Amino acid sequence: MTRYGTAELYGFDFASLSPQRVRELSSANHKNTPCPFKIREAGKPMPTCSKKGGVCSLRQYTQNTHGLVVPSGMPVTTCPYRFLENNVIFEWIGKSLLGTKNPIVISEVPFLMEEETIPGEGENPVGKIDNVLVNFAGGVLEWCALEIQAVYFSGKSMENDFALMRTWTGPGVPFPQAQRRPDFRSSGPKRLMPQLQIKVPRGDQWNS
Repeated sequence: MTRYGTAELYGFDFASLSPQRVRELSSANHKNTPCPFKIREAGKPMPTCSKKGGVCSLRQYTQNTHGLVVPSGMPVTTCPYRFLENNVIFEWIGKSLLGTKNPIVISEVPFLMEEETIPGEGENPVGKIDNVLVNFAGGVLEWCALEIQAVYFSGKSMENDFALMRTWTGPGVPFPQAQRRPDFRSSGPKRLMPQLQIKVPRGDQWNS
C-alpha cells in the first residue's frame, strides 16, 4: 500500500527520525520552532516556522505486508520557504540569467499600485512580486523577477497523521493515516499561471 505523507518536518528528513524525535517535532509549536530555510538577517534571531504543523514537503511511503514503512518517492515541496535552502535557488538563477552567483535579492516588491483611496496613505500595492534579483556590474543594471510556487495537496488533513505521530513508539516511522496527493493542477495552471500572465507582460515593459 502506498500513500503520501510527511517527507520533511521542520527541515528534518522524516524517514530517518527516531520515534522520540517524531513525538517531539509533531508536538512542537511551529511559532517557536526554527525554520532552517528562511533567510536569517544579521543581528536578528533565527526565524521560526510560519506553517502550522511544520511540514516542508510530502513524499510517498510504501507499507509492505510485514508492516515495514519505507519512502518510495521523491519529495514534493509544499512550503515556499523550502526553496530558499542555502540561497541555492538565487545562485542558480543569478548565474543562469544575470551572470553572477551573488545577485542582490529584494523580496516582496510591491506591484501594480492602485490609486490613492485613503487620504495621506498614498498608493497601495495590488500585489507583490516574490523576489527581484539584481546584478549591477560595470554600470549596467540587469534584473529578473522570481515567483515561487509550492505545491498544494488534495485529500485529508495532515492532522490525521499528527495524532498518531504524537504517541508514536516505533519501530521506524508511522504510515500515513489518510489518502492525499499533490495537486499539481491547482498549484500550476490555476495558481501560478494567472500570476505570470499578469506580471510577465508588465515586467517586460519595465525592462524595455
